[in-house]
Amino acid sequence: MKEEESIRLDLNPVGSENENCKRKNGSEVFKLFEPRKTLSDDFGFYEKCLLFLTQAGYIPIAAAMLMTAFMEPSPEWCDTIKESDSAWQFNEHREFYSLSVESGFDCQPNSSQTTAMMSSLLMWGALVGSFVCGFLSDKFGRKPVFLGCLSMVTAGHIALSFSNNFSWLTINGVLASMGFFCGGYMVTNFVILTEAFELARSRLLVVSLNGWSISMAATGIIASLTPYWFTYHVIFAVIGSILTIVSYKMCSESCRWLSANGSHQEAKRVAFQITLCNDKREIDEDDIIILKWYEVLGFSAPTHTEEKKTWKTLFKSTRFLKPTAVMCYSFMASSIVSFGFYFSIDILPGNRYYNMALMGILKFILGFTPFFLNRFITKRIIAISSIGVCCLAAVLILPIQYYEIQCLRTVIILLSLVISAGIDPTWKINHLYSAELFPTSVRSMARGVCNAGGRLGSVMAPMIVYLRTLNLLIPNVVFAVLLFVQLVVIVMFLPDDSDKDANEMNDE
Repeated sequence: MKEEESIRLDLNPVGSENENCKRKNGSEVFKLFEPRKTLSDDFGFYEKCLLFLTQAGYIPIAAAMLMTAFMEPSPEWCDTIKESDSAWQFNEHREFYSLSVESGFDCQPNSSQTTAMMSSLLMWGALVGSFVCGFLSDKFGRKPVFLGCLSMVTAGHIALSFSNNFSWLTINGVLASMGFFCGGYMVTNFVILTEAFELARSRLLVVSLNGWSISMAATGIIASLTPYWFTYHVIFAVIGSILTIVSYKMCSESCRWLSANGSHQEAKRVAFQITLCNDKREIDEDDIIILKWYEVLGFSAPTHTEEKKTWKTLFKSTRFLKPTAVMCYSFMASSIVSFGFYFSIDILPGNRYYNMALMGILKFILGFTPFFLNRFITKRIIAISSIGVCCLAAVLILPIQYYEIQCLRTVIILLSLVISAGIDPTWKINHLYSAELFPTSVRSMARGVCNAGGRLGSVMAPMIVYLRTLNLLIPNVVFAVLLFVQLVVIVMFLPDDSDKDANEMNDE
């Protein structure tokens, strides 16, 4: 066993049976190295559990990021409050009794500023967390950072459930902290997930199953059923606690990360553990000596490099600079538009909870389109089509708002849903490219930069939405311009599926 690393056996998956097979019990022959070729090969029991846990983890994350969408009561409800201080006890209109209501900041002349400030605190925290946690994930591992972020967001929900004992300054500090770990979670959960798969089509499927949209719908539904800040945070604290414990027990460190950092023995141990969990075949001591970690999993051989990568690598290397810049802007523009419509949900006609739930459901449905359409067209064309439709919808909203056509208010809802949900295929392509365009040694850092672009967009979104107090048209004009520029950037600079630069997943 001490000489395990010195043993070299050239196993070629398309070679002779003598090279790829060994005998067991004198007669039975089985292959040592079975490369993954189909979705069923890629989706074992472990990979399915990892997919479920990482995406279910978005439930407490979305609840934290979107809580301010419910904080400010509608103007009609504020009028009711002025008539009767006890109106909240009856809550006939199911308005959300938020922390800002509890603290007396809502239904005041500056209440919109308070909500915008709290939203910005969350997003600024997420911006910083994306950078920091992306670096920590590449340095210390995917699993500890992923679990640490989820547990700290859960701790934030627990803290806010006792926030009636806190000062307003302390509450805002908790919000900024939760935003930090939300940003970190959105970087690291995706990396540990995509590195568990070999096939590009499998990674596209897990991107299409991204948990944000379903968690967004769950947030709207739970907020409508429990329109009270204490119950809201307790429910998500319980969910987060359960998911943290189960994820700690079930999830393993990324073998790709372990190998890229020189821990080949540990990568092999984890690979055998995953293989046994998937119940692929029996493992004996001879296999441990002969096989490499990627052969155990059925992955293709990585291209290993001893060069240490740093933050400067992303910005000084011509190989990484263009994809980093393109993906960072695409994330930022998509985030501004997405969060802009999330935070504008209170001015849309109808029930804000159901509008948010409907947005989440539509995003989930449309999020599957890249997986199905990629059989016929490239990811780049899918992204172009998605942004093109959203840009057109944003332009169509403007004349309806400008001329204040009351009979077309429902059309504004439909167009808003088209934009908020229709941009989701581009989000999925963005996430996939941000993992596949970069090698393992800088993947989390690159994801951190891209996600920081997204978080910068989410910071800017509430500020842009606040400009509606000056003129209702301003936010949608900004959204339309951003979408048009994003369309141009994707057309000119995003690589196609067949390009070598778009398939870096195995380059370590």
